[in-house]
Amino acid sequence: MSNFAFLLPNIAKKYKSISFKLFLIAFTLLSSVSGISQNTKTELDSIIKELGIKDKANLIILKGKAESEKKMREEKYINYQNVQKQNKLFNLIETEIQNAKFLLNKGFNYKDVAEEIHQLKDWEEFAVRGIVGKKFIVLTDRNLSSTSILLDELLKRSTDRLKKISLENQQLSRTQEKIDSLVAQKNLYYVPSDSVSREIYRHQSERTIKDITLISERLKNAVDSIQTLEITGDQLKYKIESDIIENNRLRKLEQSQLFTKKVPVFKRPVISIDPFTTSIRTNYLVMYFYLINNKNSLLTMLLLILGTAIYFRLQKGKFIDLGFKKEMLLDINILNSPISAAFLVVLNLYQFILPMPPLIFSIIIWTVSTIALTIMMRHTIRTFVWKVLISIFVLNLLAFFDIIILIHFVGESFLILAINILGIGIGVYSFVNRAQFQRKIYLWYIVIGAIIQIFSFYYLVNGHYNLGKFLMTKAVYSIVVIFSLYNTLIAIKEINLVSKILKTTDEDSLKKTIKGIPNKFNAGFYLLLFVSCFILMIRNTYSFQSIVDPLRNSISETRNIGNISFTFENIITFVLIILLSGFVSKVVSFLASDNQVIKNKDKAKNIGSWMFLSRITIVTVGVLVAFGATGIPLDRITLIISALGVGIGFGMQSLVNNLISGLIIAFEKPVNLNDIIEVGTQSGKMKSIGIRSSVVTTFDGADVVIPNGELLNQNLTNWTLGNNQRRSQIRFGVAYGTDLEFTKKILIEILEKNKNILTKPAPTIWFTKFGDNSIDLVVMYWIKHFDFDYEVKSQLIIAIDNTLKANKIVIPFSQQDIHIINKNIEDKEPED
Repeated sequence: MSNFAFLLPNIAKKYKSISFKLFLIAFTLLSSVSGISQNTKTELDSIIKELGIKDKANLIILKGKAESEKKMREEKYINYQNVQKQNKLFNLIETEIQNAKFLLNKGFNYKDVAEEIHQLKDWEEFAVRGIVGKKFIVLTDRNLSSTSILLDELLKRSTDRLKKISLENQQLSRTQEKIDSLVAQKNLYYVPSDSVSREIYRHQSERTIKDITLISERLKNAVDSIQTLEITGDQLKYKIESDIIENNRLRKLEQSQLFTKKVPVFKRPVISIDPFTTSIRTNYLVMYFYLINNKNSLLTMLLLILGTAIYFRLQKGKFIDLGFKKEMLLDINILNSPISAAFLVVLNLYQFILPMPPLIFSIIIWTVSTIALTIMMRHTIRTFVWKVLISIFVLNLLAFFDIIILIHFVGESFLILAINILGIGIGVYSFVNRAQFQRKIYLWYIVIGAIIQIFSFYYLVNGHYNLGKFLMTKAVYSIVVIFSLYNTLIAIKEINLVSKILKTTDEDSLKKTIKGIPNKFNAGFYLLLFVSCFILMIRNTYSFQSIVDPLRNSISETRNIGNISFTFENIITFVLIILLSGFVSKVVSFLASDNQVIKNKDKAKNIGSWMFLSRITIVTVGVLVAFGATGIPLDRITLIISALGVGIGFGMQSLVNNLISGLIIAFEKPVNLNDIIEVGTQSGKMKSIGIRSSVVTTFDGADVVIPNGELLNQNLTNWTLGNNQRRSQIRFGVAYGTDLEFTKKILIEILEKNKNILTKPAPTIWFTKFGDNSIDLVVMYWIKHFDFDYEVKSQLIIAIDNTLKANKIVIPFSQQDIHIINKNIEDKEPED
């Protein structure tokens, strides 16, 4: 044991691992417990002490190496992270530089913008010439009104241009700020530790600094130019706003002094401009701006005129096809002159929808309406009324010429006096010959106009220029407007009258001249006429606009309910578009009705389905346009459609089935207008194909409404789908002993004489069987049109009967032999 203990130090020196040393220590302790000697224990203690010192030294060395390795790896990681962030910054800077180049290359046409602002400035100076600064001696209300329109338009244009300039400035400034913020990042200036990364950093930084320098210079120049334009535009906008305030002050002042202010009307004013040329240019600008800003509304008006003219023309065509002569339609203006009536009706109704037209545009509408009215009434009015109407039209042209003049000069004053005298003369002449007027409203308005002309003459002579011109204008155009509106309302009544006549008249009824609308109307009619005329006469005045503009702004103001934004203007627009599309759809449905004579049935077949599709298209487009006009986004429409889908799943299957069936009928065309059909127990002529249901007119004259789904779900027999021809037959018999060949010959001759029987396919006569009382035969033939079937059959039966009688060929009666058997007599034996 002692020898083993002696060997332990040598073994420990050989095996220096810690685990082995621990094993030796444990073994030594175990040996000591077992009775190892004291010497051995001492030696073991010295070994343990030596081993502990060495372990501490090794541990210190190991920790030092680990700490050095940790520091080196941290430095590498930090360097890697900084390089990655640096590369990311370089990429972001490059992206912003490319974005700046794109904005600069896309360009902002400074030259055109500067020229536009300069043009706006010239227009502003032209508009306020003689109104702001050195004023004219006579400020005309027409000039102030036209200037107000021009200044409002210039303010709108300058504001829109400034918004675009500001947006461009913000985009360029925002790009410069992004580049500056990226360049200020400290990671951009970190120098990598390794040589390769340092070289890459050097190249990237040199290239980036060069690009930043160039692009920053370009951005600075662009921003400086835009800001210069923005300052100029702001100055112009401020000047226009000041001009509007001054012009409105002058309009209000002239309005308040209308009856008190006197000016030298017949004194030649000292002005340095040409009044007529300046007036022409001002009116041109007013009209130009109005037409440009309202081109969609004006295009809609033209389309309505075209559609209304087509509608009136088709109405007239229906009457002609039903057998009416043109002379019978003269009292109905919409049938007498469809195009003129369309212009009259649409222009006079649509002017209430147009967004506040300037007076010059309203006068053009009234002049065109007067021309249309003159053409429309040329066949129906008396010679005297015709002369008065022509005189009023001439008066209208003179007043129109005077309205164009915006700046006062002496010659215009004399022109106003001439118009006054002519208007008074027309009034006196009409009153003297008042018995010649059938419609007394014409007479009274002409007389009232003449009285107003007297007041105009009086005030103008006494120096009240604006009041005299105002009264002259209203005296002339109140007559023109009242004539146009009166006949427009009559035309609306005629539309209703014509529709009723077409519904109750067929081609076989007796035709007579259609009487026009009566001359007398109720008080509501005249009240509506007066209010409409009054609004048109005063809506261009300052007082009316000061009342209407706040109301219009209130309607256009955006309102919020939760997250939903809306305006009353959009709601009104939505409802009007939906109503208009529904009205147009009904007009198309009426045009597709069956009030056509036979010669137009083939044409009606071709257009029937297209009429139905047109109705669906009109309603669909109307809904989409209504949503678009009100600014409702498409995602809201998707929500509405989804909600409808839920409703369809629960309770609208039948409705959707009929709607889809209507579309299938329109595209597949198993049935067309005027087809002769049999569906279920109903048979008759197809009258109309609707969105949900169709109408079949039975041969008894009843209209049967059949859902479109039933037309497709039931067995449908269409007698006229392929063509209008039909095979028909007559069955009868001849007596036994008749010459059958001769009978066949004379029947063929009868068939050949009838013009409605086709030669191809040729008619056929078959002898079918030997009957109880006769030899039965059938006469088969083809007719040109299904509608001739009963008529042709009646003609043939009459002709066959007469011909057989003439040739002594008998159609026998049904005969039966009756045998009476008396059993008592038969059973009784004869007596001997």
